[in-house]
Amino acid sequence: MKKAKKFIKLSLIAIIALGVSIPLSSLASNDDIGYKFTIYSYHKNGKEKIGRYRQTKSVDNPWKVRLDSSGEGKGTITRFWIENASARNVSMSRDVKQGVGAYYTNPYAQANQTDVWLTGENNNYNGKSYTVSGVWDEETW
Repeated sequence: MKKAKKFIKLSLIAIIALGVSIPLSSLASNDDIGYKFTIYSYHKNGKEKIGRYRQTKSVDNPWKVRLDSSGEGKGTITRFWIENASARNVSMSRDVKQGVGAYYTNPYAQANQTDVWLTGENNNYNGKSYTVSGVWDEETW
């Protein structure tokens, strides 16, 4: 009788713990959201058309960007950051090299619980415009 009660209690605890942990872990994840936009000449910003909501309250939850293709050429660098609806930078900028992989950057507190847009510019101040594409994610955990 004691063993049966103990087994039932442990089973209920396990079911409750599983039920609570699954929804919490599925709220945010490290996604690969495709992007493609134009990087304009002389540091004029290019920007993803659709913003994404950062639900996190933590600046320790980084955003990411990976540069898969650049019209500037293989192995070139483009500067990226995230901004809010007012076009205010809500993270430091990150120089991202084409073909290297994802770069992770912690945002400023103003990026939390708001819509953000991936934004970029040519890291060189010149008259070239080009298209970039890859993946990004507004929060990664």
